[in-house]
Amino acid sequence: MTNFARTARISAVLFGACALIAGSAVPASAAADPKEKPQTSSEKPTAAGAVRVCVQPEAPTGSRIPPRRECKTRDQWIKETGIDPLANR
Repeated sequence: MTNFARTARISAVLFGACALIAGSAVPASAAADPKEKPQTSSEKPTAAGAVRVCVQPEAPTGSRIPPRRECKTRDQWIKETGIDPLANR
């Protein structure tokens, strides 16, 4: 009977330790990075007649990190690339 009591006590201690570790890890993973700015609205007001076009390029092969989205006005896209991004729409 003493072997059973010893095994039960060790199991209870291990279970409690695992519960404490798991409980302390959950709030840390859910907390926001204080250096990050809150994502409110990345859209800036544009002048009348200016259309803002955003492009999300594809990630390179093997990368799980998506590249940053590029947002420019329609006139800027035409000036830089020579292609109207809204011509096919």
